[in-house]
Amino acid sequence: MFSALVAVLALVLLGATAAALAAPSGAAPGRSLAVSVPPEPTVVHPGETASIPIRVLNPGHQPVTATITGRQVRLLDDGVVRVGAGPDPAWQGRVGFTPSLVSLPAQGYADVRVNVEVPATLDPDLRFVGFLVSPVQTSPGQVQVINEIGSFVTLDVPGPRSTRLRAKLRLPGVTLGQEAAGRLQVHNVGRSAVRFWGENDTTAWPGSGTPRQQRFAKSLVPMGRSRSVRVVARPHWWVGFVTLQVRIVYPAATEAATREIALHKRVLVVDPRALVVLGGVLAAAVVMWMRRRRRRRRRLAARARRKGSHRQSPRTRASAPKVGVS
Repeated sequence: MFSALVAVLALVLLGATAAALAAPSGAAPGRSLAVSVPPEPTVVHPGETASIPIRVLNPGHQPVTATITGRQVRLLDDGVVRVGAGPDPAWQGRVGFTPSLVSLPAQGYADVRVNVEVPATLDPDLRFVGFLVSPVQTSPGQVQVINEIGSFVTLDVPGPRSTRLRAKLRLPGVTLGQEAAGRLQVHNVGRSAVRFWGENDTTAWPGSGTPRQQRFAKSLVPMGRSRSVRVVARPHWWVGFVTLQVRIVYPAATEAATREIALHKRVLVVDPRALVVLGGVLAAAVVMWMRRRRRRRRRLAARARRKGSHRQSPRTRASAPKVGVS
């Protein structure tokens, strides 16, 4: 029922208490928490009250008491989330938690409901309600490291909206390695938050067979932000061309229709082992060529000496004046 898709958003915030300093010897060990939220947005309508289930988990070996409070969230590039110091003014007085104080047993969890009063004038779009889970210090006389974790739930206000994505495939034309690896960058240039998905189908030459497929899970791109996804392609041999066919899909103005972005890239992949083998072959060829050249020079020199020894004929030697003492 609950997914850990946004469970650990890595929003572990060191508390602005003595926790921000190094704990002295004898201090209690730090506590860690996790949060699980629904993987899909909750559809809401303006003017109604929504109740969204979340789950707070305690993976530690000691019981923890924690409070849940509303906080402002800022969604940045590549899924980075920043939790503010106070509640979101857009949801001021409209968000509550049942319960807002939970007792978490060791390696246990607690189910909580996020109750949201949706404004009657809310425009169609994806909306985000942030919150912060903070452990409560229960052991007096000790300096404790208090770890807080922030997360958010997503609301989907249905209706027509302005969605537009722009994508770019960043890979070099030639790659030295066992595979071609790069980044698919998706930018939200529309006026609404968008969740996209897609796939990367790769083929290789020389070689044959079924194209390899890399699927992209649904990813959220807030308005004016970007998201990057790693793409890879591997040839069949140490040297070969790989062709990437990337397809991005996202909702159009309405959920009933979708838009697509198709990207194409061809990359030459050269495995370093192939260069080693090629270098060995070239070195052997050079050695053989030098040996053949030396042998040819020796044959030419021997031939030249033989010609020099037979250059004077016997008649010339007989008619040559004799020099002596009478």
